[in-house]
Amino acid sequence: MLNPNSNYLEKEVLQASPIDQILLLYNKALTSLKMVKSVIEKPSLTPEEVKIKAEALSKAVDILIYLKAVLDHEKGGQVAKNLDEIYGILIEELVRFNFSNDTKVLNDTIEILDNMKKAWQDIRGGITFQRPIGKAQTKAF
Repeated sequence: MLNPNSNYLEKEVLQASPIDQILLLYNKALTSLKMVKSVIEKPSLTPEEVKIKAEALSKAVDILIYLKAVLDHEKGGQVAKNLDEIYGILIEELVRFNFSNDTKVLNDTIEILDNMKKAWQDIRGGITFQRPIGKAQTKAF
């Protein structure tokens, strides 16, 4: 059976500008990390909550790996290099968090991603793109 929400999301992603696609990824990563935070704040975790934590954390890491992979170092120059380093550090921190459940690491990562999202929103405010037709293009910086 088809999920109508899935079709809507797919259409939204395919019709979004490259920066809007990046913002969608940031939103999903932040939502996933906030879910992890809400789960680990409980005094004890059920097996289902451990699974939710693992899946949400994995989703956030996957998004960061994807954002790192689509950087265009040729066009992006120093900005792409800086983003590459930041994404790499955040990935390492989330892997470290997975073993320690150190809420400071998680809170810092959420704060950094939120600030980066705001920076992309500021960039989007100053640039207008034509929406791609057909396949989404997510190459950025």
